[in-house]
Amino acid sequence: MVPYDPIVHESSGPLGQVAERVPLPARSWAFAVNSTVDCSDIEITLLSFVVVGEFARVTGLVRIRSRPNVRLASVPELSLTTADGSPLALLSAHVLPHGAMAWVSWLYQRPPHVLNEYEGRIDRVDLEHHTGGRVPRPYQPQHGAWVFRFQLPPAPGASRMIAALAD
Repeated sequence: MVPYDPIVHESSGPLGQVAERVPLPARSWAFAVNSTVDCSDIEITLLSFVVVGEFARVTGLVRIRSRPNVRLASVPELSLTTADGSPLALLSAHVLPHGAMAWVSWLYQRPPHVLNEYEGRIDRVDLEHHTGGRVPRPYQPQHGAWVFRFQLPPAPGASRMIAALAD
């Protein structure tokens, strides 16, 4: 929730005064998500939801169990929507390192109302073999439904967070 301060601007044109709502500087916040979903021998944990200016970043870990000869081939596509079904616009994504355990980061356009319920969904994770000296093999898509539901802030801290944002 971004507070707004109405500011009236004088216009030299025939319309006279024009009123518009100008947002106050947005605060930066970090929220712990700590949600883990396990499917197809792949465990994905969303760690945090960080808001800075006009951006929101979701970070997490992808862990591939019981398959030492494969690694994450690309960043899994995390579609993120608010409770009303509005999708967040994905701007970029990163993964480091490409191994059995990888840190992932997705950068989104900041939603109009940060304090909301969210649903995140990953439908496919691409894996590849990482044995040395061999010809690269095609990606091995792992289909599943890694679905995350979380609320920001979590219920116990909601009243404190709303009060802090209202300052």
